[in-house]
Amino acid sequence: MRYVVAAFLCGLVLGTALPAVAEPVGLVQKIQNTAYGTPPAGSRAPKQPRDAVEFNERIETASNSAIEIGFVDGSSLTLGAQSDILIDSFVFDSDAESGEALVTLSRGAFRWVTGVLPAQNIRIDTPIATIALRGTTLLIGVRPNGNSIIALLSGLVTVTPKGGGAPVDLVAGQSALVSPDGIDVLDQILSVADAIVDGGWRNATNLQRNRGGDSRSGGSSNHD
Repeated sequence: MRYVVAAFLCGLVLGTALPAVAEPVGLVQKIQNTAYGTPPAGSRAPKQPRDAVEFNERIETASNSAIEIGFVDGSSLTLGAQSDILIDSFVFDSDAESGEALVTLSRGAFRWVTGVLPAQNIRIDTPIATIALRGTTLLIGVRPNGNSIIALLSGLVTVTPKGGGAPVDLVAGQSALVSPDGIDVLDQILSVADAIVDGGWRNATNLQRNRGGDSRSGGSSNHD
């Protein structure tokens, strides 16, 4: 990760060393109703459009709520209602267009659209599976018992069950149901039971948009 060093250098001039501050890995683009963020060195607080999202930050949504995050490489994540994710890792070198990301979805549903970050370096974890991406737009849903739905709109993913068993590749137009019994593959796109994640932001009400279409994070505020 890169770090903001201005505060640290200022502290050295004053004779006091200050802790480095992590740079944001993304910005909030849109919110419906209520979403919260808990950064690694902070307390849980409501998120607003244009708020920064940090490495290792936990993002949660309330009922009838959603949030879209635009990441520094142009990837975007739309988190549906009553969902919980952790941005475990997000490293991006804009000069080399390289890096890696790990996101953990513990409950709820989200839509992921890959940006410039090499898709093969992106991994998504659920309680029951690990999903390795390769050039991908996909939907993921996690049920209260941890069982997971993966619906692939474009690209290719490899789904590996955490309870053992062989990995399974999905191609565009396929879905996987992952349970302790293994992986069932279907040749259709399954719903993850969240209107915004399934159908896009046109289903949103009480929508707060990123003012002025700010795109400093690299994400778009117009994904449907």
